[in-house]
Amino acid sequence: VVAAERRLPGKPRPDTFLAAAHDLGTDPSAAAVFEDALAGMDAGRSGHFGYVVGVDRVGQGDALRDHGADIVVQDLSELTEEA
Repeated sequence: VVAAERRLPGKPRPDTFLAAAHDLGTDPSAAAVFEDALAGMDAGRSGHFGYVVGVDRVGQGDALRDHGADIVVQDLSELTEEA
């Protein structure tokens, strides 16, 4: 909704992610992107985010890595110490 109101271009452009970081008062280099789309990986990389997490929901882990994921998980719980 916010992206549409602000007329921000969608992925693979990083504009929506950059706007969110700005709204939170966070430099992109200190923020993480969590995405399951290849275009989201591209957006995270081109936006110079500090960490890009690929969430592999459909068996495209290698492609997520090829598009810039720092790590690929199937479930976000894999990122916790208890996992």
